Amino acid sequence: MVAIDAEKGGYLPEIIGYAEPWIAAPGDSVAIKISCTEPEYKYRTVRLIQGIDLEHSPEKAEEEVKDIPRGQRQGRFQTAQPGSYGYVPNWGPPIAAEGLQVSFYMQPWLVDCSHVQTLVSTLDSTAHTGFSIALNHQGSLDISVGTGHKIEVISTGLKHQEKTWSKVKLVFNGRSVRLSLTHIPFRVEPVPPPAASEWQLNGEALLFRLGPLLVAASQSHAADNSRGGLRSHVTDFFNGRIDRLTLKSCGQKPLTLAKYDFSLDMSSDRIVDTSGRGYDGVLINAPTRAVKGHDWDGSECDWTRAKSGYGAIHFHDDDLDDAEWDTDFVITIPSSARSGAYAVEVEAVNGRDRDSITFFVRPTHWSSDNSKKVCLVFSTFTYLAYANERMYDTSRRNDADLGPGFDINKALKSAEFYKMRRRGDLGLSCYDRHNDGSGVCFSSSKRPILNVRPGYVMWAFSRPREFSADLMMLGFLEREGIPYEILTDHDLHVRGAGALQCFNTVITGCHPEYPTLESYSAYSAFARGGGSLMYLGGNGFYWVSALNAARPHRLEVRRGDTGVRPYGLPGGEHVNGLDGQRGGLWRSRGMSCNTLFGVGFCAQGTGPGVPYRRTEVSRDPKLSWMFTGVDGDLIGEHGFGGGASGDEIDRYDMENGSPEGALTLATSTGHSDDFGIAIEDLSYPALNTLGTQTNLIRSDVVYYVGAGGGAVFSVGSINWYCSLAWDGYNNNVARLTGNVIKGFLAGKR
Repeated sequence: MVAIDAEKGGYLPEIIGYAEPWIAAPGDSVAIKISCTEPEYKYRTVRLIQGIDLEHSPEKAEEEVKDIPRGQRQGRFQTAQPGSYGYVPNWGPPIAAEGLQVSFYMQPWLVDCSHVQTLVSTLDSTAHTGFSIALNHQGSLDISVGTGHKIEVISTGLKHQEKTWSKVKLVFNGRSVRLSLTHIPFRVEPVPPPAASEWQLNGEALLFRLGPLLVAASQSHAADNSRGGLRSHVTDFFNGRIDRLTLKSCGQKPLTLAKYDFSLDMSSDRIVDTSGRGYDGVLINAPTRAVKGHDWDGSECDWTRAKSGYGAIHFHDDDLDDAEWDTDFVITIPSSARSGAYAVEVEAVNGRDRDSITFFVRPTHWSSDNSKKVCLVFSTFTYLAYANERMYDTSRRNDADLGPGFDINKALKSAEFYKMRRRGDLGLSCYDRHNDGSGVCFSSSKRPILNVRPGYVMWAFSRPREFSADLMMLGFLEREGIPYEILTDHDLHVRGAGALQCFNTVITGCHPEYPTLESYSAYSAFARGGGSLMYLGGNGFYWVSALNAARPHRLEVRRGDTGVRPYGLPGGEHVNGLDGQRGGLWRSRGMSCNTLFGVGFCAQGTGPGVPYRRTEVSRDPKLSWMFTGVDGDLIGEHGFGGGASGDEIDRYDMENGSPEGALTLATSTGHSDDFGIAIEDLSYPALNTLGTQTNLIRSDVVYYVGAGGGAVFSVGSINWYCSLAWDGYNNNVARLTGNVIKGFLAGKR
């Protein structure tokens, strides 16, 4: 999964890393984990101000944190091991058992696989004990059994149908091995007939030896050159679902040795043994729970209410929750550190590669009255949803189509793109599909996230996006001398409206797409309390996401069957596993972006953006304070993405919940047919779906004063920040934005 440079006989020069935790506070310690192919690297810590270095961009700016010492260390190469599985330590009944019965339900999602896929295993390949049952390369079942002197392998020839449930029952008794396989139709579709076979081993199976029980993977041993001897690792991951695993003894009165109900403790990483023998286990690398099991019948589609049907776990060979890299060094955030985006800058001493390992510092207390400050909220949930996305990867199943004219080889890309492309071990994004075609529900911050870098240029748009674009707003606040603090989506989720502590104004990032109920509610409560909001992005507050207090590094997204999406999850699986909330669109839950910010997502496209044209409403003398220095009718003619209205855009629409009486100050001047309308805006028949065919594809700049006395100013375009920073902030988008911020701080409404 990691590209090798054959000419040099090793890996391409590369240095990457991540910080843990990803979001910290003054006084906290942060572990820095590095992978470096070069002999030595040096590092320093900086506060990031503006990281883009392109023609027409502001000057790149950062500030070294002198209280954190610089350093130099030896390089070492580190990789992650994707693949999810269940792990039960020290399985091995302390009773004398005549034999062993193993039964479970399974649903394979990738029968034609390049590697063996283990379903259940206690096999110890060095001691020659235990057993495993696996799908081989041809998709049929193999049974491996330890007899003390060797591992005997039985090729059963029994095959499974992809995405069809079947019950597997395996019985070991002395030298006898029996296997039965029964396929289960969902309705009345034809399935293979039941099959059963029996084999005789050359030696007697040795099954009851203390050791781990693995679900959806197996354990193997390899030479450990660093320590001598053998090192165990997990391999042969299964792609599919397993339900109701039970292990019993044989004999006239079989004893239940372990019985797993995967529907219990659903929001955790724990698997529960209901036998009373205490063989609980743990899930590694976050397989997907809250999915349909073998007995799901459609009578209840919410796992939190269902009495049955949700006892399965979906395992994948490319799940990754924690890279588990060794720590290279630890930094301590100074007590005097201001809130902001930070990075540990690491560079190979020989200059062959460098990286900026990004993390965030939240405030722990307020140094002054917040009524004179704005708060910029970094969209960390969106960063996680897009983390290391591989929508460009044509070797994977991928539904992203950027149009017939798109040529990735001509797109502008930063160095991080090439690292993401070759480092397939660093996990997927919520825009990708797993190897078995199922959609990715989880993303994690415990790994290098290479597209959250200050200078990142997004390959599909040839311009800054998400974090690198949001930094341009931070650079603007610095340039204008506007007092501010920064927070993250995670802070709003944990602390709610209390995190906003009576700020005058809260400003969003360019793409705040993935709020949780808690973070979304924080914005609402802030506005109800009289605070002002500036939504300076597009396609915001769109998908429901979930977080769990026990694992704050993990984000969950459950895409339903509507909305602009790279995949849709199967019916019956739209309720989050982490918090039991309904996933999908906020609009589907009656909480569209329009209801708070006045505009909501309506269209997207990779073509150049266009400017806005001012409306007559904007000429009202009462609003002149907003438009001081903004000459002419057009706003945002230039930017890194063309005009200021582009990428993903939002419009004012009372039918979608926009408040009546809100003022539309400007609207985009007309988009090309590179822009298509959002799926949820289509009606029957689906006509007039492209930019030149309907006025429903547009951005609107909207302003209103809310019931709490605070104001809402929204622009409805991801491209806004790309125009804000054009020509070093010397443009009318920057002047309008600055006027509104300063006006809000001065109490203007």
